[in-house]
Amino acid sequence: MNLSIISCHSQIQAEALMREIGVDPVGIEIMAPKTVSHLVRVNHLPVFAAHILKQEALSLGGDTAVSREALTGKSKYTDCLIVGNLIHIKWLCEKLKRQPYKLAQLAVELQKAIGCYQRSNFVLELGSHRLDLHTHTHIMGIINMTPDSFSGDGLLRKTSANAVWRAKDERRKAQDVGDYAKKLVDDGADILDIGGESSRPGAKAITVKEELARVIPAIKMIRKKVKAPISVDTYKAEVARQALDNGAHIVNDITALSGDPKMAGIIKKYKAAVVLMHMKGSPRTMQKNPHYRNIMQEIVAYLQHATTAAVSAGIDPEKIIIDPGVGFGKRVTHNLEIIKSLGHLRVVGRPILVGASRKSFIGNILNQAASGRLAGTISANCIAVYNGAKIVRVHDVKESKQALTVLDSILKC
Repeated sequence: MNLSIISCHSQIQAEALMREIGVDPVGIEIMAPKTVSHLVRVNHLPVFAAHILKQEALSLGGDTAVSREALTGKSKYTDCLIVGNLIHIKWLCEKLKRQPYKLAQLAVELQKAIGCYQRSNFVLELGSHRLDLHTHTHIMGIINMTPDSFSGDGLLRKTSANAVWRAKDERRKAQDVGDYAKKLVDDGADILDIGGESSRPGAKAITVKEELARVIPAIKMIRKKVKAPISVDTYKAEVARQALDNGAHIVNDITALSGDPKMAGIIKKYKAAVVLMHMKGSPRTMQKNPHYRNIMQEIVAYLQHATTAAVSAGIDPEKIIIDPGVGFGKRVTHNLEIIKSLGHLRVVGRPILVGASRKSFIGNILNQAASGRLAGTISANCIAVYNGAKIVRVHDVKESKQALTVLDSILKC
């Protein structure tokens, strides 16, 4: 007799194991959802409703954890953790629909959340481009049209038709920005992200005129060289408008549309995609003692609100991407928690983008300058993808592509 204990991390893995031993397809459909346990957090539930929730979960083979004060009667409200597999949760929702005290409403919200959490088949329609995010991890290659990028890779605008590396490394030969974009695509970039204003901690804002002078000529040059979809990294509506006019497909907005009241209208008009990012404060102030009670709860709530607001403004929900904002108003421990717990964001129901490349938290851990953070970046990105990221924004495209190709192959086997 040969025994093995298997740590099953996903329902897909369980289904594969069942097929391997010859389980009937109907049996797989019934049993696979029972193989992976989940925790569902419900905040600020009345104690009497929490007791009903616990009893209903127990009756199905699950459970619900509540605070000690809820059990002793010292509190009128409690946060709850529902414990169970997907079958438990499905049955629980049906039972809660017949209960009072807003538990029926909780059942509807829980069903919606589980549906969002399980979704993985995201497709981005970007003009003539169609990105199926389920096929492989997509790479967003960074093109910084700035003189003050934190990573030292900013491209300076030399003339309206040329750009050169700011870095002094002689191996980085001066080259046309269009050629550099082509190199990124050849190395494996699926999307190119062009930014004209640094968002590093402490960075000062620049004028719309200056940002346009940096970004628009670059986009025009890139359009001549490559066919990859272009993202413009800006929170200014006029910059977004002109970028979209000149062939960009995505607006990467670090303010999640809150930086310019006209931004949502521009994105709606052009039927563009948008990246909604979480940031606490502004680039000038975000690293001044950032504090969170529960960072993942706050980020999830923020991005759910931002997504709802974007859809209400007329933006196609299928063109929304979310970004937890690694490094934007976060301490080292916050960034590590985001990457470790990235799966929490799946409840928003939109593809997740992570931008950890060369960030200072990696440098603080490794005691390395930006140029020495490649290995740390790859490590962070691999864990992020394992936990649900569909897009990673990177400086070092070739090396990242190689690492993620191996990771994708492992996850799909």
